[in-house]
Amino acid sequence: MIDLSYDFIITLQNEVLRRFGVEVMLPGDCKHLSQSILDNTTKLVSETTLKRVFGFAVAQHSFSRYTLNTLSQYCQYKDWEDFQQHHYRKLNTASKTTSASTSAAALDNSKWSDLKNKADAVSHYTMLTLKNRSGIAFPYTVHRPFCNAHIEKFLESDYAATALIAPSGWGKSLALVHLAEHCWFGKEARYKQDICWFIHAHAAGSLLLKGFSLSSWLDNQMNLGNGENFREYFSSHFDKKGGRLILIIDGFDEIAVAGEKLRLLYSKLEDFVYSNDLYPWVKVILSIRSSTWAEIFQHSQQYPAFRRYWYLGAEMDEETNINMPRLTEQEVKSILYNHQFDPATVRLFSENFLQKLRYPYYLQLFCQLNSGPDQTFVDEHLSLFEIVSRFIQNRVFNSQSNAFKIKIIEKLLTLLDLGRTGIYADKNLLLTQNAELFPAYKELLADNILVEENLSQEIMFNVKVRFAHTMLLEYFVAMHYLKENGQEINEPMLMAILEHLPQSPYRIGVFRWLLRYAINHAQIDGIIKMLHLPLSNIEKSHLLEYLVLHYQHDGNNQGELKSIFPAGFFKKNPIGPFISDEFIHFRKRKVLTALLGLAEAREDKLKIRSKLFTMALLQLDAEQCEIELNNIKKIYAADEFEDELWVTPYEIQLFIYEFLKFGIINEDIREKIYNYFRYWTGGGKKPITEPQEIVFRNMGIVFTLLGDNEHLLSFTTRIFETYPSLQHRKTDSLRLTLLCWQAQAYLGLGQTASAARICRHTDQVIKKYSVDYFGGKYLESVQKLLYAGVYFNEHEFNKAIRTAETAVENAQKLDFKVLALMNFGLLSKIYQQLHMDKQKNDTVQQIELIRKSTSFKQAVPNFAR
Repeated sequence: MIDLSYDFIITLQNEVLRRFGVEVMLPGDCKHLSQSILDNTTKLVSETTLKRVFGFAVAQHSFSRYTLNTLSQYCQYKDWEDFQQHHYRKLNTASKTTSASTSAAALDNSKWSDLKNKADAVSHYTMLTLKNRSGIAFPYTVHRPFCNAHIEKFLESDYAATALIAPSGWGKSLALVHLAEHCWFGKEARYKQDICWFIHAHAAGSLLLKGFSLSSWLDNQMNLGNGENFREYFSSHFDKKGGRLILIIDGFDEIAVAGEKLRLLYSKLEDFVYSNDLYPWVKVILSIRSSTWAEIFQHSQQYPAFRRYWYLGAEMDEETNINMPRLTEQEVKSILYNHQFDPATVRLFSENFLQKLRYPYYLQLFCQLNSGPDQTFVDEHLSLFEIVSRFIQNRVFNSQSNAFKIKIIEKLLTLLDLGRTGIYADKNLLLTQNAELFPAYKELLADNILVEENLSQEIMFNVKVRFAHTMLLEYFVAMHYLKENGQEINEPMLMAILEHLPQSPYRIGVFRWLLRYAINHAQIDGIIKMLHLPLSNIEKSHLLEYLVLHYQHDGNNQGELKSIFPAGFFKKNPIGPFISDEFIHFRKRKVLTALLGLAEAREDKLKIRSKLFTMALLQLDAEQCEIELNNIKKIYAADEFEDELWVTPYEIQLFIYEFLKFGIINEDIREKIYNYFRYWTGGGKKPITEPQEIVFRNMGIVFTLLGDNEHLLSFTTRIFETYPSLQHRKTDSLRLTLLCWQAQAYLGLGQTASAARICRHTDQVIKKYSVDYFGGKYLESVQKLLYAGVYFNEHEFNKAIRTAETAVENAQKLDFKVLALMNFGLLSKIYQQLHMDKQKNDTVQQIELIRKSTSFKQAVPNFAR
């Protein structure tokens, strides 16, 4: 499926055409448009890409954010986000043109008017019912521009019918209500002259099962005499026909009838659609679940003929049987804003969490979790677990066929060996021709708990079944172990999981569900035993973070969290090894603060405070840096590092703070820093201590601030010589940090080839070991910045601009103002060299905005040079 789930793609195309000065785009114009875009934005969008944008070539994937940003900038917007926001406001606030169809009411008191009055009454009732059934209060929902565009194209086509096809919980019914208001029932409806008969499938189904046909039912609504047919009547009395007759049937497959009766309903529906071939003014709109579409239509022998009558749209994916995209990110945000979510809070949501909320049923559950005046925002990490748990309770355990559903799920877990053998199982092996399981299995598919996929390249189907997403598998595996162990979390059960499942994010997920269960059922001993398991630092970090977040949400009761662990627990089990660069993120500040309350070892306290200092430094928050410095000073006495370090963590961080805050260089500390080679002894046989690592990391910052690339290179080289084992720990964040410092030093010294080699290596490590590597977004942002510098030195200016702009976008999302400044400084150099005055001025303005937001007066000249 071509994923064009962004809003306003068509609007963007039209604006590009207006800007280019043409009304209709031809394939040969794409080359000239590419040059025009380059001249106006200095960014290259290739001719091939433009052909995909305007539909002259097949798009195998979604358009990149770079393409959308560039086209938006060509239309004189800041970027794609700015373009969407502008048109979204316009769409919601601008007054629409009043329909000129009021003259249609002048039709003589005909049967068309009678039929329209009946249809309006039925439709309003149906729509009111669907609004009241909405899991999200209807005024808080949003119309779907995609659905409007899909239906408008259908209405202007020769097709007799169309359908919105998607899994259960996708928002099909609400989309139809918004659509009906937009087209037929709103104050400014586009097609007021049409008759729209909006009914629920229960009404239509009861009629059809009693032997009625849709055409005879409509005939009866018009009180026609015997032998008269409403379609023939209006074809012969066309002067009395006001417009089109639209029949909308929602939820056809929600009728609880046997499979053969459902096929009968669809057979009668098809008869009606086919019989409208001579009456193009009669249109049918349906909402159908993907599983029903696959079962009833896709395997039908008449499918080719069927497709001649049904408009499925460009979004139709024949493998997943979905033609209705999920909510766009902008639609999700609009619904959250309607629920009075603070925009500042919504902006903090991670992309991964927003992707989950694009599934309407999850968004509905999330809004319900956070409704009411006493509710405050639940951390997104916790929310996802609560959403999935409630989803499973509603769709599995609280359903009428729960026994059969649980039996199917347990069989699937057995076939998957609890996830050890992968995520797919053979459908035939799962159901084993057991007819009593078929209805429950169909419900699991309809509810988007299970998903079917045809993995065969042959003509014969090889249908495999999997859970809709990994969190569902993790949940059911965790519940399986609990059931087998009498709902008690103890050491034998935990060790059985540890031995059966290899280390992976999946295993972490299973343990987190067990931890959630232990917290909710006050199994304190189970919590402690879980943290005593021989897990990797990554796994323990995830578990500890979940634990802290849970108790923070339950009233921020630090005392209750401490009461779980016996005195001295975190002295024997230090927290430090679990805290990596992943925690250098504004979302982790509360977690670090809570961990600080648990920490008993001084090294743990020093590490947490140093992470908080680094975070404040990256955000150029001088006041917070000062607070952290004062706390760091209290942890160790000044003379405690004499035999271990040439400068203390407090001193080197104080040097950075004073230089950026006041522009002064503390000469005493500077002398210590530059005399490291005199005091640095030892062959590196002992592991690097926490204070040493903090000093090593901050030495790189000092040399960068002072522009001393020679010492930056020699210092990092010396560390690798002193600690040779560090070179072999590929995913160690300290190693990657030192490599990034080296690449920066090489760039500063003009040795671009060496810098490029290091950049390629770090890029491969971050991508290849994304599961094991736990360095967070900070190092990824640094790596992109350095790559942009390499491209600049190699005079690959287009690549340098694209990479730096991506790095700026990432840095701004993470609130890393230091990295944003460094990227803006690089972009300013590029724009100046290319004589791109407008872009250079924009960059200078961005730098000035950052300067005004911080009291670190030396930050701009030292990071943006």
